[in-house]
Amino acid sequence: MKKVALGTMLFGCLIFFFTGCLTTEENVVNDGSIKASGGTFHWTAQSPWPSGTTLHWMAEEIAKDITEATGGRLQIEMHPADSIVAPYDILNAVDNGTLDAIHSWEGYWVGQSQAAGFFASMPLGMDEQQYMTWVLEGEGRELWEETFADFNVKVLPAGAYTPEIFYHSNVPIRNLEDLEGLRVRGSSFWAEIQSRAGANVIDVPGGEVYQALERGMVDAAEYGIPSDNWDLGFHEVTDYLILPGAHQPTSTFSFMVNKDRWDELPEDIKAIVQIVTDNMWGKAWAHAAKEDMEVMQNYRELEESGQLEIIEFSDEDLIKMAEITHEYYNELAEEDEMFRKVWESQNEFLETYNYWRDFMNPEYQYE
Repeated sequence: MKKVALGTMLFGCLIFFFTGCLTTEENVVNDGSIKASGGTFHWTAQSPWPSGTTLHWMAEEIAKDITEATGGRLQIEMHPADSIVAPYDILNAVDNGTLDAIHSWEGYWVGQSQAAGFFASMPLGMDEQQYMTWVLEGEGRELWEETFADFNVKVLPAGAYTPEIFYHSNVPIRNLEDLEGLRVRGSSFWAEIQSRAGANVIDVPGGEVYQALERGMVDAAEYGIPSDNWDLGFHEVTDYLILPGAHQPTSTFSFMVNKDRWDELPEDIKAIVQIVTDNMWGKAWAHAAKEDMEVMQNYRELEESGQLEIIEFSDEDLIKMAEITHEYYNELAEEDEMFRKVWESQNEFLETYNYWRDFMNPEYQYE
């Protein structure tokens, strides 16, 4: 209900801006169409995601919605991974103006700033509703922008999506002991946490995960949500599906714009861009949930036909992994002031949020 209300509110505002700001008498020509006010802007953008995935759908929807909501005054052409630059090069590309904008997952940028990982996903951390509230109504948006203050970019938080699959694997992984010595894919905070659990971590770009699993470069890989992993065919080259995705209860994303390009925009278009990106907090999650629900039935059918085994990772070992995770975060907080600032903000927020949630959200399952 809350996501529907958020989406309704944001689209209501979007309609207000679209009709109120764009359809004044001076902006309407004789045939009733809307003419450009302050010029027309054309942006070239790229995501780090393969074409056809839910991840790239999110990026394309942002570009489409902005283009339509501005009446074509701001036209954005969104390209998939490797179209213009390599996936891990898009931040530098938007910083230096090679790209006008990017769709981003900040876990790729922890090498530039450890705190960036907080704005991507937190292993055994916040879920989508917690992130949405912290970003849109708490300190999250301000801290997100502060984390990237040294870059020539305008950061626009742009939604979250559903929990990921823990692993597609060619060996059964039921507990932490089963991770010891395995070659696994990982990035951002999760790479270090897996290493501390005894795994050998290999950073494989998303577009190369299928080949890495097929050729035995890795024994197991995490990548995305059920629908993305299904579309990429990981089940075709693995025997086991490991759940739940505690390493990534949600993933958050941004739409980053080169600061010079952003400053060129009139204020009404800036407002529309922020409304569209804010709206993705509801739109992206709902779309991903629908896709994932359907795909999980496909995985169920594979298991029932003996082509796949679905394994639930040990609850006891998830608690142990949470202990490893928090120990790691506390170490980073001692070394990095910005990391500590964001970590403390999230913990303070969760203390209040979880007190409310635990009392107000009944624990039952409707059959």
